[in-house]
Amino acid sequence: MTNPIFWVGVLTLAAIYASLAMALNVESGWGGMWDLGIAGLLASGSYCYVILTAGDPDLDMRFAPGLSMWVAWPLSALFTGLVAFAIGAPALRLRREYFLITTLAFAEIIRQLVVIQSDFTRGTLGIPNINRPFDSFVVGRDYNYVLLAIAVAAAAVVYLVTRQVGISPFGRTLRAARDNEAVALALGKRVNRMRIKTFVLAGVLIGATAPVYLFYIRAISPQLFAPGITFTVWTALVIGGLGSIRGGLAGAFVLIVFTEAVGLIEVDPSHINILVAIEPFMVGLLLVLVLRFRPDGLFSERSAFGAGNRPAGDAPGESRPAGATQGSGG
Repeated sequence: MTNPIFWVGVLTLAAIYASLAMALNVESGWGGMWDLGIAGLLASGSYCYVILTAGDPDLDMRFAPGLSMWVAWPLSALFTGLVAFAIGAPALRLRREYFLITTLAFAEIIRQLVVIQSDFTRGTLGIPNINRPFDSFVVGRDYNYVLLAIAVAAAAVVYLVTRQVGISPFGRTLRAARDNEAVALALGKRVNRMRIKTFVLAGVLIGATAPVYLFYIRAISPQLFAPGITFTVWTALVIGGLGSIRGGLAGAFVLIVFTEAVGLIEVDPSHINILVAIEPFMVGLLLVLVLRFRPDGLFSERSAFGAGNRPAGDAPGESRPAGATQGSGG
């Protein structure tokens, strides 16, 4: 029988990915901005938190103020929002596949900057023993339950924020501009400005989730922010339902639990490579089945906002995957 602590860790990771997927849904599901730079924004928030809280002279870091984690946590969210603005301001003027490529390129640039600026980030050496809340009061295996509570609380906050945005006039206007940008511009809506605000909001939410991700990993290095994170978040969102308030939440839990369950398959040690190859195949099969039988995901956008949004029959990929406006809508 599997140790309960294992499943506590699985649920913790699922809650972290749920927060990331819900943040992605704001910009991609409602704003039509298909962002492939999630890993870069997560790296920005993570390294900001680590640098601000670092105070160990043995780390030999040029800047290590040793701030309280409760101060560094919101600062990392704000910093990631600024990074999102720096990326979004020029990138959102591009269209369709150019926007996707630009965000992916920015994410890789951020990762390479982390490697190059080793005086501040320790480069590929990474930083171990990340400061975690309450770890002086709860030690050993019991801390896994504390970490689960923190991850669930963070996911709940992200859910409430995104839900409020989704049902607000701003959210309705954002979805209307996604579905028919020309009409929104004709009505005098500043579409590009709305999308920049949305992109920054998603960055803030990802930056707020970054420390929780570090609490789970307990260390940081550039290798942790490979593009695979972005595609995992996207897979979770598509499974759960692009545009749905609950989609990212449900999709992340289904995907992570399914992935970890596949990893529990017992095989002969000599065939472990086969199991490693089977895991992405099973995830791909799950995604294909969802797209075949529930193309809107587990929760459709219509179930969240009614039939006045994306028309019935539209697949997630048919919404406008760009952040650009025509003319000077910004």
